[in-house]
This record gives sequence, C-alpha cells and structure tokens, in this order.
Amino acid sequence: MWVIILLKKLSTIFFALLFIFVVNSSVKTYAADCSAESAIVVDAKSMTVLYEKNAYEQRSIASTTKIMTALIALESGRLEETVTVNKAMLDTEGSSLGLGENDKISLYDLVVGMMLASGNDAANAVAFFLSDSIEGFAAEMNNRAEEIGMKNTLFVTPSGLDESNHHSTAFDMALLTAAAVKLDSFCKIVSMQKAEITVNSKKITVYNHNRLLSLDKNIFGVKTGFTQLAGRCLISAKKYNGNTLICVTLNAPDDWNDHLSLYKSCQKQYKKISVSNTISFNAVGGEKEFFTGSYSGEYYILGEIKFRTFFKPFYYSPIKRGDKIGEVWVYNNNEIIERLPIEADEDVNYGSIK
Repeated sequence: MWVIILLKKLSTIFFALLFIFVVNSSVKTYAADCSAESAIVVDAKSMTVLYEKNAYEQRSIASTTKIMTALIALESGRLEETVTVNKAMLDTEGSSLGLGENDKISLYDLVVGMMLASGNDAANAVAFFLSDSIEGFAAEMNNRAEEIGMKNTLFVTPSGLDESNHHSTAFDMALLTAAAVKLDSFCKIVSMQKAEITVNSKKITVYNHNRLLSLDKNIFGVKTGFTQLAGRCLISAKKYNGNTLICVTLNAPDDWNDHLSLYKSCQKQYKKISVSNTISFNAVGGEKEFFTGSYSGEYYILGEIKFRTFFKPFYYSPIKRGDKIGEVWVYNNNEIIERLPIEADEDVNYGSIK
C-alpha cells in the first residue's frame, strides 16, 4: 500500500487529494467440470477471463446467433415500426414463431419472439425489414462484429442455421454478449420468462426456453441454441454483487449444470474489499477547532482497487452531522465504480474557540 498526499487548486478553493492503492492477487482460471467442447466465463465489464476451454476454436453457434440480430434491431431506432410479413421472410426451417404471410407485427415483438421462442421466421423478418435481404443483413452483422472485436466470426444467417461456414468462438460470443447487455432493452427482453406479443392485433404469449432463469434468480439471460452440427449451445449472464458475469458453452450436452457449476467456481475469484476511514477536519468560526467525518463502502472486485479522496483544508461553521464534506472516488481497473460521500460525524455550532 502506498499513500500520497497532494494539494490541488479548484477555482479559488484548495482541496486535499489523497491516493490509496490496494493491490489484489492476480486472477486465476479455476478448474471446473464442463461438458462443453468450447466454453468461457468472463467479467462483462473488464472482459477478464475467469475460465476458458477451447475458447478460441471456431464452431457452429446455432441460435445464439440471434443475440447479434437482436442487438442490431435494438440499435436501429425502429422498434415501434410495423413489419408486414412476406413469403421470403418465411423461407426458413427449424424453430418458428408461427408467423404467416401478410401478418403484421412490430419490430420489437419480433425481437421478443426470436429471443424467447427462438423463432427463425422472426429472425428472418428482422433481417428483411432492416436490410431487404439475408445477405445484406449478414453484411451488417459482420460489420457490427468487427466493431465489437469479434475476429474469428462469420455470420451468414440471422437465425443461426448452419449455412456456408456460419461460425464463431466462445470468446467472440462473450464479446458480443458483453456489448448486448449494455442495453437495458436487451436485458429486459432476455430476462422475461414469458411475454405477450401482438400479431394482427391479437395477443400471443411466448415462453423463454432458458431454464436457467428459474434455477438462479440472479441469472437474467441470455440465449439457447441447438442444431445437429452445433449441438447444445447456451449463453447466459448473471449479476453477482454489482458485477456481471457471462458464460458461453458450445456443444455442451449438460449445459444447464455446466453454467451453474462454472458460475459457482468463478465467483470465488471476486475478492470482498471493505473500505472505511475516519478523518479529522479543521473547523473555522465554531465551538470546536476540529471535527471528524467518515466514509465506508464494500465491493466485490477483480484486480486492483484505488481511491482518491477530496476534501477542503477547512470548513466554516455551522456544520451538521450527516453533511457531505467531501468525496472518495473509488476506482477498479482505472474506472470509477462509485463516488462515496464523506459525511460529518458530529455537529459544529457557532461559538468562540477557547
């Protein structure tokens, strides 16, 4: 631990600036039983790898592809627009939302239908509506993948059906999911165990295929998938003490248990850090020369944690207990994760100093 005290002038007021560094042990990839041919668990914010198994091998990814289709649709700004289903949109096989030619449905409800019920017809409808063709939409998917940093991925279909070397890797799909869960709209959709959509003004209930939602209340998505070539594919996301973990398994016969086991193992890599301190401050024009203020916080983190503490060199009376008198900026991996208030522990009233 190092402590450095500096003075920084802000406008005409001097503030004290205190740096405190706390360094934790390096992250390790825990061993865990896993039936998957390829798997990875990452911290969504930092993309720290907590577990990996053949995570960079190119593989078929089945309907987990629809994460990219949903992301593009949600980013389009056209969710409230109505899509009229045509024959080309229905030219697909596998799981279906049951759409028919000339059906009318909003783009938002198509996203819900493909993410919960895994409708390949819904995914096709999204592609044709936004890009006029499967090929045009695939090009958009690949452009977005490049922006995300997915270097070993080729999207050919919006649904995940195996055509023309459509593939990705566990790591790339973790990158994609980390980008998707930044959208509140995405998280809301994939966390629903069932939802009502409207087709031709008629309400229809669709159900989520993701069993993990009922097995762990902190898991909030994301997508199942299966084809004969890909096997069972599953991507999930879990909230853990202010962090988000993402787990990807490709060709995993025991995927539900794999995800539960991997999360249990990888959560052990987060270290609990408690932060608290009491500081003495100078008082001017009051009954006391000095008074105390304090702060406290608790975090589960990976890697390094750092603090910067800001406060004035003196405070004018009166001061009330609970008044905010400064701030502690808490950093993890050089990003601010919280601004903790420093609060006065006692009252300082007007009066002359004896």
